[in-house]
Amino acid sequence: MAECTSGTCDARIWTSGTDEWGRAIVIPNRDFTDPENNCFPLSPDLGPERSRPRGGQACSPEHGCGTVAAVCLHDVDGEGNLGGPDDPIRNHPDGEDTVVERTLFPGGWCNNSYPGMTSSTCDPEDPTPVCSEFGTCVVLAVGPVCADSCDPSAPGNDDCRDGYRCDLEHVGCLPGCQSDDHCRIERQDTNGVLGLQTPDDCAASALACTPADCAGPDPADSEACADPASNFDPLVYDLDSTSTCDLDTFDCVD
Repeated sequence: MAECTSGTCDARIWTSGTDEWGRAIVIPNRDFTDPENNCFPLSPDLGPERSRPRGGQACSPEHGCGTVAAVCLHDVDGEGNLGGPDDPIRNHPDGEDTVVERTLFPGGWCNNSYPGMTSSTCDPEDPTPVCSEFGTCVVLAVGPVCADSCDPSAPGNDDCRDGYRCDLEHVGCLPGCQSDDHCRIERQDTNGVLGLQTPDDCAASALACTPADCAGPDPADSEACADPASNFDPLVYDLDSTSTCDLDTFDCVD
């Protein structure tokens, strides 16, 4: 293995060749002829198991991922935040226009399933070809992604890294709560359209946010029919909730 001489690598050294699974090791934007670049920094909270190419390893936009055919999913310009003037949170104690900060993929999320790219998208019914035997395929708002498989009975969220929880429905490590507000805010289906629609959904397609009875003579919500682009399902803060975010398991507890 080549030695890391730049002082920027704090854990594992990567070289061209193959890994223990017989796959080629490729580091994005690295010149393997330059010994100072022939290494890859690994987050210190990741053990040997977390190096397996199943989806969920820490990463950064600058360094990419340490496994071939993987991309680093990461938060961009606060896109994971909740609330704000364009998507107010009803009943929030600090006002409806409050912005609740939330990182979409804490610490970066190295993934073999590229949202929006059909050729590299995993299948929840058959996740192994893309996510490997160590992962599961979960459909999130961004699209299908590979998540670390986990055991919900593991004590202290031991199967998932910090910032992620073992989701009981998917049995995979998914981004968890980051504050008590995250446990008390939900988007409620009240706009007369099946499913949940966000402001972005309605801006992209007014038809997607138009109630079915708008075609009739006496619609239940004439304002929604007149301006479907504003007919998104609202975020609502539960004033009666005592739920808090457990920062050991990154899950909401009552």
